[in-house]
This record gives sequence, structure tokens and C-alpha cells, in this order.
Amino acid sequence: MRSTAKEYLRPPVTVAVEVTPAFLTAGYVPKKTRNTDARSELRAAFYAAIVAAVLSLIQPGGALILTLPLGGFLSVLLYRRLSFGSEPSLKTGFRLGAISGLFIFGLLIIVIAAWTLAFHSEADAHAQVIQVIQQAQARNPDPQARQTMEYLTTPQGMAFLMVVGFVFMGVLFVLLSGLGGAISASLLRRKAPPGQ
Repeated sequence: MRSTAKEYLRPPVTVAVEVTPAFLTAGYVPKKTRNTDARSELRAAFYAAIVAAVLSLIQPGGALILTLPLGGFLSVLLYRRLSFGSEPSLKTGFRLGAISGLFIFGLLIIVIAAWTLAFHSEADAHAQVIQVIQQAQARNPDPQARQTMEYLTTPQGMAFLMVVGFVFMGVLFVLLSGLGGAISASLLRRKAPPGQ
């Protein structure tokens, strides 16, 4: 008697392996998303800067102390809308506010320069600055301080004074607006559900 081995037909086994590319797990954001995000940041900061600049022109003087943080706060609000509800971190909120502060500074410089040129008031502004320097010089008995103030009344001294003033104001605008953006990001952050 002859026996034959039985053959069993087995269906082929397929194994599916899910592979996630390393660049996606390492926090890499595709280029298109980053460009869109940066565009949303710039748009939000610029729109907020327009609002803050108009408000500071309506009420000049001390209004900057309020309008600069307000500009930063608005930039985060607008960014959340333009990026479809994205939750900015404190760092992102500060950056949005700082960019808004730069835009506010630029817009106000353009408006003030146009106003000065249109009404030919640069001579009046120059005379007022010299008058303030001379009054400070008359009150200060120190000869070295008086010599420094004398230098500030020269054209080179006035140029130096303007550059220092612009740098100081630019830094102030960035810091105050950035502070408003950071406050906005922390206040508007959604609370995580319990258990997470």
C-alpha cells in the first residue's frame, strides 16, 4: 500500500507594516504649512498694527502705553482666526506682538514724516528740540554736561539724537506690543480637558 502526503493549500500571508517617516515624528512641519503659518502671522500682526496706529493717532501722547499692548493682544486674536483656531504659545504670542509693534512703529514714522513734510513743520520741531536742550543746559552747572548738550545742538548731535531716539522708541514699541501678545496668548489658551 502506497501512502501519499497530503498537501495543504494555505492562503498567502500578507503583512502590512505602517511606517511613519522620521521627519514627521521629529516635529518637522512641511514647508507649505510653515509658509502659510508665517503668512497668517504677518497678516494678523499688520492688521492689528493698523488698528493700534489709528488709535494712537486719534489720542496722541500717553495713548501709546495702552495702544501698543492692545496691538499685540489683537495680533494674537486675529492670528487665531486666520490660522483657523490655532493655539499660539506664549513665545508665538510674544513674537506676534513684537512684529505688530514693528509695524506700528513703521506706520507711525511714515504718518509723522508725511505730516511734517506736508506742513513744513520740520523747522518748528528742530527749534523746539534746541530750546529744550538749551533749557536743560542752563539748569545744569556741570561744565562737561553743558559741553555735551552744546554738541547736541549741532547738526551731527541732532542726527545722533534722532538715531538714538528712533532705536529707543523701536525697542519700546516691540517690547510693549510683545508683552500684549504674550498676555493674549496666555489668556486665550484653551484649557485641556480633565485627565489629560
